[in-house]
Amino acid sequence: MSVSMVVLASRPTDWTHEQFTIWWRGPHADAARVLPGLTAYRHGAVTKDYDNPEAPAWDGHAVLTFADQAALDTAFSSPEWKAATAQTRGMGGRRIILITEEVDLLAETSNG
Repeated sequence: MSVSMVVLASRPTDWTHEQFTIWWRGPHADAARVLPGLTAYRHGAVTKDYDNPEAPAWDGHAVLTFADQAALDTAFSSPEWKAATAQTRGMGGRRIILITEEVDLLAETSNG
């Protein structure tokens, strides 16, 4: 079963949403996409916050997928992980990081 790290993040207070998205999809993505064992890497920029439409609480999310927990653990202990996370130290902003076991619910219905 694949395992994903899901990150929900808000930008540093002195950055615009656009600056944060460009950084996340550019230099930070360059550092993260080389993680050992990474099988999928998706980023979404928040375009609407239904709970707080006037002032969105979050700027984006990322989903980094690995074959299993062992592959994720290997990535976490790699120099590539240290390099990618070093970019975020002291940035400010907020984040939530979740580790999930994923099931493709569309595949289940089409194979059933």
